[in-house]
Amino acid sequence: MSIAVFKQLLLGFKSPIYSVKFFKHNKAMLFLGIAPHLINVVIYFWIVRNIILAKWLIPLFHSLAQKWEGSFFSPLFNTTFLELFVWILGVLLYGIFGTSFVNAVASPVYDLIAQNAYEKFSRKKVPKQTFMDFIDSIISEITKAVIIFSLFILSFFVQFFAPVVFFFAIWYLGWNNIDRTLLLLNLPLKKRILFGIKHWGLCVGLGVWCYIPIFGTLMAFSFAASGAIIYAHFENDI
Repeated sequence: MSIAVFKQLLLGFKSPIYSVKFFKHNKAMLFLGIAPHLINVVIYFWIVRNIILAKWLIPLFHSLAQKWEGSFFSPLFNTTFLELFVWILGVLLYGIFGTSFVNAVASPVYDLIAQNAYEKFSRKKVPKQTFMDFIDSIISEITKAVIIFSLFILSFFVQFFAPVVFFFAIWYLGWNNIDRTLLLLNLPLKKRILFGIKHWGLCVGLGVWCYIPIFGTLMAFSFAASGAIIYAHFENDI
């Protein structure tokens, strides 16, 4: 591995530390980043508790338990085990797909974080954003969410490609956070992808953090700043 690639990997891996320093001096950005997650978590687990469990599954299991009462199958309809299983599954699914959902919904907020982080570290201004830029940002994040979901399904069902998909997923998650800033700067898609390929070490270094379940979801707002900081260091090398 060349020294340049190693430096890229190290910078990508250390970038969340730089974002912590950014948020330390920009409390408003920290609040904006955390708020969508708090709202999303409350809504998500309220739905799990009050709709999926309370209105769907528990009544169904009570009905089945009465139907099979006294039989060999009766213990299978114990609602305590059902609730435990649903909560574990719910947390895992949120850890896997929560980032994509929050990124799509809170994309304008994360764009603002990325913009402030980029301008602070590069000492340059991003172009003024129009309403169409706002729409493009949301569409871009929804598209990326579909890609991430497809990668997960592919790695789960096609074990032969799992190692390749695993590496690509880490690279993609890192590039995705850097690309938010590239999109703010109105760079064409070709240049954005080429930047990610040329600086794959940066993407992988940051992507490792993004790939960690739960943590990657809850800290998504921080990675928006990390991607901006990374690009601020390498924008003259595009």
